[in-house]
Amino acid sequence: MFPTPRSERFRGWSLLGLSTLAISFTLPGQTIGVSSFAEHLTNDLKISSTTLSTAYLIGTIVGALTMPAFGRWIDRAGVRKTMITIATAFSLAVAYMGTVRHLWMLVFGFIGIRMLGQGALSLVSQTSIALWFDQKRGFAFGISMTVSAGLMSLGPLVLTSLIAGFGWRWAWCIAGGCIFVAVVPATWRWMEDRPESLGQLPDGLSPALVESAEKVHHYTAKEALATQAFWITTSVMVVSSALLTGVTFHHFALMEAAGLTTAQAATVFVPQMIGTVAAGFLWAGLSDRMSPKVLLVSCQASLVAAHLAYAGAQPGIGAAIYSLLLGVNGGSIRALVSVLYPKWFGTQHIGAIRGVATAFGVGASAIGPLIIAGGFQITGNYVQLNYILATVPAAAMVSALFLRPPQKVKLKTALPETDVR
Repeated sequence: MFPTPRSERFRGWSLLGLSTLAISFTLPGQTIGVSSFAEHLTNDLKISSTTLSTAYLIGTIVGALTMPAFGRWIDRAGVRKTMITIATAFSLAVAYMGTVRHLWMLVFGFIGIRMLGQGALSLVSQTSIALWFDQKRGFAFGISMTVSAGLMSLGPLVLTSLIAGFGWRWAWCIAGGCIFVAVVPATWRWMEDRPESLGQLPDGLSPALVESAEKVHHYTAKEALATQAFWITTSVMVVSSALLTGVTFHHFALMEAAGLTTAQAATVFVPQMIGTVAAGFLWAGLSDRMSPKVLLVSCQASLVAAHLAYAGAQPGIGAAIYSLLLGVNGGSIRALVSVLYPKWFGTQHIGAIRGVATAFGVGASAIGPLIIAGGFQITGNYVQLNYILATVPAAAMVSALFLRPPQKVKLKTALPETDVR
């Protein structure tokens, strides 16, 4: 039996927009957002950049450990309820960052914004998209990654303007208020857990078009974790997450060492936005047509090139090329992990599966800033450090060559309601 339609218009595209909006507003919990406050936090709290990186590490690791539990909660309670709760809590955590007075308050704040923003709100939003789209999933994620990356890349300019106009403490509070106003009421009014709750099917297909579709085994989290594909893909994501977070967190220091002013360093995020937007849409679309092995290798090749390009990151075209390549890697890896997990493992337990993967990704992002800070102390030179870091994504490229997508259990049959995801 197929669900009886209760709404003629397919809701997936509008909910794609809502989920993309929620992803965009995770900005204050992302490294690209926190980096705008880094100098103010070190100066006002009288801590070193290494201490700030360590606090960020603690907050991010603690947040990462909660991701599997968030994933199971999303599967059990549904997208709508969890997104409302997470977005509300995240807005409060962001506002709290404007009140920090000492190191331990900062650590507590980092736990909140990393757990709820980069982790949970991104996870529930991407889960919603995966549930509403199947055959068009790559295209849908391409749109989402393009729009959200474009909006978030403008974040440093917005945040630095808020800091200049209101001070860094009020900038956090204003950002928290904007998150609540933009995301929570819209989610309460329009979000739906999955197509079946409205009597619809993924992609807006009619039951007649899927009568002869293949019934695909939906992996449990335990089954997914037993596959080679999960671990290779997650390992590649971990490399990108750690290194991109590290160089983004210390972006202004890296650019200053390359001869750029603070204003010039802020504008360098623009080519990174272009790379993120273009790569997100391109790699998501290609995921339906090309081998994931090729896509993962090419994704990591862009990160190798970015680290090597830092040596020429002078004001002007050199810095733009470096930033563009970082954007290509960030956009491509986000698109690939968003598409490949539901494509390979189904959607019945996708929250739990993505929760485990997200825990590793968020955990990796925790050590990124410390890698850059510690690496600079050892080498004393960001150029030499970037040459060394280039070997890490090069190793990830080699591991991706051994990728084998999991073999799904398939059966030609008419799909009952619970098998259409």
